[in-house]
Amino acid sequence: MAECPIATRDITLNLQNRGKAIDKADYGPMDPRQPNDEYWMRMASRWNTTPDEAREMRCGNCGAFDQSPEMLQCIEDGLTEDREADRMEDMVDASDLGYCEIFDFKCAASRTCSAWIVSDEDEEDSEEGEYGPGSSYEEEVDEEGDEG
Repeated sequence: MAECPIATRDITLNLQNRGKAIDKADYGPMDPRQPNDEYWMRMASRWNTTPDEAREMRCGNCGAFDQSPEMLQCIEDGLTEDREADRMEDMVDASDLGYCEIFDFKCAASRTCSAWIVSDEDEEDSEEGEYGPGSSYEEEVDEEGDEG
């Protein structure tokens, strides 16, 4: 990776991009440790699947979720500015953070959104299409995180 994405070190931009993911793609659930039955039923309906299957479609197994060592270093470096490095590394690990390449923001592996795409690592020859099963998410997102 030549240069870290700006949103890894600019909290304002990161929050703006996360807000777009919430507004445009239902990024959530707010607290993934809770049952969130209503959220998972809504996502299942979007993807034309069951809530149990929808619960398995998380940022952590999305094809646009980057947890490469280089990206994790970018995230950690962005968080450690004026903070204790060891504490920030622990936070990145505990939160299971990665970077969403669709909406350009730091993202928790335990969440999801309607832009979820099959990861090449999980299914090499998916017949589901680019986005998840039955996904109605047809609008592409440009490099700024805006729909285009």
